Amino acid sequence: MLWGPKFFLLAVLLGGTALAIPWLAYRRLKALTRQRGGVLLVRGISGAQAARIILLRGNIEQVDVDETSLAITDYYSAFEPAIKLSPTTYHGRTLFDVARAARLAGHALQHRDRRLGSQTSWDSFMILWGNGWPFLLIAFVFLKEGKLLFGLIVFAGLAAILAGIHATKHRNIVDAARRGRAELAAANLLDGHPRAEVDDAFTAACLENLALPYTRTWWGMLVGR
Repeated sequence: MLWGPKFFLLAVLLGGTALAIPWLAYRRLKALTRQRGGVLLVRGISGAQAARIILLRGNIEQVDVDETSLAITDYYSAFEPAIKLSPTTYHGRTLFDVARAARLAGHALQHRDRRLGSQTSWDSFMILWGNGWPFLLIAFVFLKEGKLLFGLIVFAGLAAILAGIHATKHRNIVDAARRGRAELAAANLLDGHPRAEVDDAFTAACLENLALPYTRTWWGMLVGR
């Protein structure tokens, strides 16, 4: 049927776009980091200090800010509750380090206001998906003749659905960054920086999450970053 090949091409295009989104987010993140990633915060506080200030301003005293080298990414744990920061973010005094920590503290503010979903669990799942989809695609390629077309369409549909959910949950990330930034601005801790610098730092903090299915994968590391 004429619509068969067209539908297949549409599915492949949709799936390819879905798989490319984390890579595109990473490329944008890399460009921002290269341009402004070394800018030191004028106020001289570290990422850990920024997170603690936001928590204090939000009257959230039960959340700890811990340094850890065990996790593969910085994250907020609503179950402990605690903010887990890599040594680079914990001690870092660049505007990007502070923005990254502020975004995580913003998740604590969301939790306080009962507006936090299972972000950490979803991030872990997307990292698992990012590491596993090449093997899943290979498995579909080796399906018996007659089932290959159906298998590739199913794979493309799955990739598109997960990318759509990830993009939807990204709004939660943007909101957390906005909350953290507002608290730092209210405390005058972002003074001395042009708006463009601050915008880029918090954009980068959000892009880090969107890029997880690429940056935290074996194949992303093999390709090189």
